[in-house]
Amino acid sequence: MPARLILLTLFPAILWSEPSLKTSPAVQLSFETEPGVLHQLQRKTGDRWINVATAILGNGEPWMSLQPAGDYRLHTHKGEWALVWADEFEGNTIDFAKWSREENNYGGGNFERQAYRTGPRYSFVKDGKLNIAVYREAHTTTDGKTQPYSSARLRTLNRGDWKFGRFEIRAKMPNGEGIWPAIWMMPTNSPYGTWAASGEIDIVESRGSKVRETLGALHFGGKWPNNVHLDHTYRFPGKDASEDFHVYALEWNGSEISWFVDGVKWKTRKNSEWHSTAAPGNPSAPYDHPFHLILNVAVDGRFFEKEDQKADRLPAGAFPQVMQVDYVRVYKWAE
Repeated sequence: MPARLILLTLFPAILWSEPSLKTSPAVQLSFETEPGVLHQLQRKTGDRWINVATAILGNGEPWMSLQPAGDYRLHTHKGEWALVWADEFEGNTIDFAKWSREENNYGGGNFERQAYRTGPRYSFVKDGKLNIAVYREAHTTTDGKTQPYSSARLRTLNRGDWKFGRFEIRAKMPNGEGIWPAIWMMPTNSPYGTWAASGEIDIVESRGSKVRETLGALHFGGKWPNNVHLDHTYRFPGKDASEDFHVYALEWNGSEISWFVDGVKWKTRKNSEWHSTAAPGNPSAPYDHPFHLILNVAVDGRFFEKEDQKADRLPAGAFPQVMQVDYVRVYKWAE
């Protein structure tokens, strides 16, 4: 039986608005969910139906919510992408129900020269954008490890983890040499072993001042040093990665992974191009288990080993170098 949306009650809800109290009507909505089905609550605005929050994955139990008074309907996704997770970076603070800040002074084994720090100076929300800022500011950890730059790394680990989907990020990159912003994905549980046996998916990597292009990559095979990778480069036909915001997207399923910029598909990798030494009979491995998102800005390191770039050449006035993210949206395909 298809799910039905039921308006249960209509009553005033108290809303706080300084300097006085006001009331506005509200409705309680309810419907029976279908197991495994993605339901989308929609509200009528003018002559359009607008999605309310993200899609609801049915589990066979009733769903209820209190919403502002209005006209509502229930849309059941079928043969389309359904929005299941999003951060629009509204308000004034990072939503720590969705993101955690990492603290790390070791550069990911790539000889990077930044300390990832948790202070709001390095990652913050302002004017509807997430900002990850790099400063030429040395930091020493309690074990005596020192890095000359300070930055931030945010991840959705155990707050947003997905097997397959569409991942869409609207972002603007810094353009300083030696500055390495990245939007990427790592395995949550590493079922095939440590890096890179369980895979890595790079949605966006911007190589310092080479902002006329962006890179995507897959890392797979066995555990380091028995790992391999595939990378590919996209060149912007118009404004580069630092001149304007661009929409970067990745679509991932068990048979292929595709990269998009501003709605244009520019690269597809088939599962015949990757492999797992730990699961040789599984054509989808290692990209067949949950991954989480990471947003960070690194400095120098192996990414520039064939490039004549180094952040130390930047003038003091070039800092902070900032990656801005307008939104992150995750979609699931509804059969």
